Amino acid sequence: MSLDINTPRGQESVQEEAQMLTILENAYPLAQFIHTPITSAALIDGFIIRDGELKGLYESKCRRESVESFRSNYNNEWMISHHKINSGAQLSKSLCVPLWGFLYLVNDAQVIAIKITDDLGNYVHPMRIERRKTSKCCNGGTMLDTCIFISLKHGIYVN
Repeated sequence: MSLDINTPRGQESVQEEAQMLTILENAYPLAQFIHTPITSAALIDGFIIRDGELKGLYESKCRRESVESFRSNYNNEWMISHHKINSGAQLSKSLCVPLWGFLYLVNDAQVIAIKITDDLGNYVHPMRIERRKTSKCCNGGTMLDTCIFISLKHGIYVN
């Protein structure tokens, strides 16, 4: 079975994530952003470490869009899998650290950081849930998924 990561589009996605992490590391030089293995489907995408201590978890997505396209075409909302956010919230509660979402908008080289849960795993902003057809993976295809929509108005813009 071929992994998406081994395709040309998968490798582009890996490079985009590296760009995102570089932006975050430059903005927050005292923090380390450690991603989970890219060749497996982990429940979260990574860990935030500072002074040798776990400070947070993160889920990240890279989109070939701009801030303006999210405002005008997507109701200024980030759509993400309910399963991923729910799993992250449970880990957040278990590990007593917040879950963050990092949305990298490639066209603007802009990261939007959104705190999703507090250190008890409680959601910190209202979100809406909707079932909808989404892309299956970075290489295309479609699937029906339950999605959470997070307003970008709660985000911290990092570039």
